[in-house]
Amino acid sequence: MYFTGMIALCAAPPVPVIFDTDMGGDCDDVGALFVMHGALERGEVELLATMGCVSSDAIAPAIDGINTWFGRPGIPVGTLKDPGLLEGPHYTEELAKRYPSRFPSSKDYPDAVRLYREVLAAQPDQSVVIVAVGPLRNIANLLKSGPDEASDLDGAKLVERKVKRLDIMGGVYPPQSSKDAEWNFAQCAPSAVKVCTDWPTPILFNGEGGSTLSGCRVTYEMPEHNPLTMAYTLYPGTGYAGDRMSWDPISCLVTARGAEPWYEVVEGGRNIVDPETGSNRWEKVEGGRHSYLVLKSSKKEVEAALEDYMVAGKGRPADMKFNTAYYGIKGGTCQFFGAGDDAARKAFDGDGKTAWHHRAESTWLQCLFGEGKRHTVTSYALTADNMERLPGAVILSGSNDGGTTWTVLDEQKDPGYTTDAGIREFPVAKPGKWNIYRLQFTAANAREGVQIAEVELFERIRSSPGTAVTGLVLDHQELALGTNRRATLNATLAPLDSWDRHVAWTSSDPAVAEVQAIGEQSAVVVGKKQGTAIITASVGGASKAVKVTVTSSTMPAGWQYLELGDPPMPGEIGVVDGTFTITSSGHAMKAFWERMRDQGSYVHRPTSGDFEFSARLHQLGPDVGGPAYQWDSRPPTTSGLMLRESLTDPLSRYVLVQVEASGKLFARWRDTISQDDNQQQELGVVELPVHLKLLRKGNSVQVFTSADGEAWGEPKFVHQTPVGEDATMGMFVCSGNTFATTTASFDDVQTGK
Repeated sequence: MYFTGMIALCAAPPVPVIFDTDMGGDCDDVGALFVMHGALERGEVELLATMGCVSSDAIAPAIDGINTWFGRPGIPVGTLKDPGLLEGPHYTEELAKRYPSRFPSSKDYPDAVRLYREVLAAQPDQSVVIVAVGPLRNIANLLKSGPDEASDLDGAKLVERKVKRLDIMGGVYPPQSSKDAEWNFAQCAPSAVKVCTDWPTPILFNGEGGSTLSGCRVTYEMPEHNPLTMAYTLYPGTGYAGDRMSWDPISCLVTARGAEPWYEVVEGGRNIVDPETGSNRWEKVEGGRHSYLVLKSSKKEVEAALEDYMVAGKGRPADMKFNTAYYGIKGGTCQFFGAGDDAARKAFDGDGKTAWHHRAESTWLQCLFGEGKRHTVTSYALTADNMERLPGAVILSGSNDGGTTWTVLDEQKDPGYTTDAGIREFPVAKPGKWNIYRLQFTAANAREGVQIAEVELFERIRSSPGTAVTGLVLDHQELALGTNRRATLNATLAPLDSWDRHVAWTSSDPAVAEVQAIGEQSAVVVGKKQGTAIITASVGGASKAVKVTVTSSTMPAGWQYLELGDPPMPGEIGVVDGTFTITSSGHAMKAFWERMRDQGSYVHRPTSGDFEFSARLHQLGPDVGGPAYQWDSRPPTTSGLMLRESLTDPLSRYVLVQVEASGKLFARWRDTISQDDNQQQELGVVELPVHLKLLRKGNSVQVFTSADGEAWGEPKFVHQTPVGEDATMGMFVCSGNTFATTTASFDDVQTGK
C-alpha cells in the first residue's frame, strides 16, 4: 500500500544531536522524535539529550515516555523552568499518563539550560547539531547563561566551541509580508530575535511542511501501543486521518540525513526577526551564516522518506501496561456491545465520568477488535464507583470465532469492592490472544443491576534485553482466498517478554497474494490473482510460513474493483448469488488533504452516454466514522452509487448519492478538477434497506430512492454534470476512518440504457 523502500544506511559516523521541542502545542513534535529514533536505530545520529522548551508540567515525562518506549530510558531529558510559556493542557498529559517515565512531572526533571551546558561541555569541539522545533526560549537562555561547574565558558562561547550547526523549525521562507509571523517565532519573539542576532554558529531554518503529510504508516506498521498513533489520535483534528503536517519531522530528517535530495539550501543571508510580532524577513549578506530550505523534490518523496524513518525505530518498552480497548475506542478500531440500552462504549472510553448501566441481575459487556486482530490481555481492571450497583461476580471470557464458543479466562466470585476500593484489577493466569473479550456480571443488588464506569483491558508489554524468541505460532497454517478477498493473520510469540516483538511479513509472490502489517503482530493478506504464494512471518530469528491459494474472482463479467485513493487498510469485494459485499477503509469522498483525496472502495463498470443504474443497499456497518475524540471531525461511514469520469485522477469529476450510517441521504458532486470543488446537498433520511438509482439523460443526472425498487417517485436531486459520456458507474463504500474498515452489501443490481 505504501512506498517502503528504505534509505541506505549512511557510512559516516553518527551525528551528535540535541533535540529541543515544544511537544504539546502540536503533535508533529512526536513525529519529529520518531524520526530521531529511526535515525538512531540506523546509526545515523547519537541522541545526546531531549529538551522541552515550554512550561508544561507534562512535556518532560511525555518525552521521557517516548524515549523509554523505544527502549532508551537513559537519554537525558531537560525542560524549561520559566513559567508562563504555553503551559497547557495538552495531549502530552495523556502520553505522560499512559507511557512509563522516570518522573511524573516536568518539575522533577533537570533545567534545560543546565543540561545543555553539561552535555555540550562533554562533546568534541564543533561537533553537535541542535535541532529546535519549538519556540526558542531554551536556546536564548543558553546563550545568556554564565559559567558554571560544567564549563567556565559563558553560553555564547560554549556554543561557539561545541556546536556545529543549529537547525530551527521557525519562520517563513521566503517571507511573504512584514506581517507574516510563523507560530514558533510568534510565541516568544524576543527569544527568536536573540538567537537570530547572537547565535555564533551557522543556522539552517526550515519553514517547510505545511502541505507535506506524514505519520499514517506508523499506525499500520508499528505496534498498536506506539505513542505517535496515540498522540496523532488525541490531537485535535488529526484522529480521523492518522496524518499530520510535517514541519518538525522535516527539520529532523534534514538534521539526520542532510537536505539532499529533497531540499535546496539557500545560503548567504541573515534572518531578521521583528521583536514585537515575531515576523521575519530575509536579508542577503555576503558570507552570511544563515540559510533556509526550499523544496525541490515531490512532496511524495519527502513523505516516503519521513515515514521510512518514523517506522525504522523499534518499540521496546521495558515494562508498561497498555489498555488495548482505550486505543481501540480512540482510533475507532473496536466495537463495543452490552446488554441494556446504555451505550457500551461508555465503559471503555477512558472517562470515569461516563458509565454503562444495566438494571438486571445478570448482564454482560463485550469488546470486539476490528480487522480480525487478536490481542493479549494479561490483566483487566473494572471501575465500579456506585455502591448500589456493584458487580457481585465477574467472568472474563475470550472468543476467536465470532462468539460461537467462549473460553473462560478468569472468574471472580467476590470482586472485593468497598467504599475505599472502587477500582479492582485482576490478573489473567494464562493469557492468550483473542479477538473478542466478554465480561459477564452478576449484580450484588439484583434490583439495581450493575453499573461500570470503566473497563480496562491491559496487556503487560515487556522487552527484556537478551531474551530471544523461542516460539512463533500463526493462527492459520493455510489460507484459501478469492481474488480481491482478504484474511487476517495473527502471530503469537513466546516468551511474552522477548526482546524482539515486531513481526515482519513477506510474500513469495505479491502479484498473487499481498501482505500488509496492521500492527505489531498482525497482518492482512489480500488475494490479487489466481495462484499460490507463501506468506512468511519472521521475528528475532524465528519464522513461520502459510500457504495461500487464491482462486478466481466472483464478480460478474464487466465489473472491476478499485481502491480509490489507496486507503491504508486493504478492502475487499465478494459476490454471492448477486449480492455484492464490499469492505473498505478510507477518509472520505473529498479532496481535503492531498494524501486523502477520494478514498474508498469502488466496484464499477464502464458506461457511455445515457444510462440507468440501481441497487438495493441492505447493509452498512459498523459505523466506524463516529467521533473518536471531543474535537474530532471524522467523516461518517458512507455507501452509495457513483458516476465517475476518471479512475486515475484523484480529483475526477463525479456525481454520488450516498447513505450515511446515521441514515442521512446526500448527493455529492465535483464539477471541476479542483480540490476546492467538493459540493453536497442533504436529501433527507432513509432506512435500510433502500433502493438507490442514478439516471443519466444527456448532461442531467437524477437521483432516486425507493422502498421496493418499483415505485421511484420524483427525483430527489437533479444535477447538470460536465462528466464526459465515457465514464464509469458503480457502488462506493468508505468507512470515514483510515484506521478501520466498514462493510456494505448491495443486491438487486440493475444496469441499462
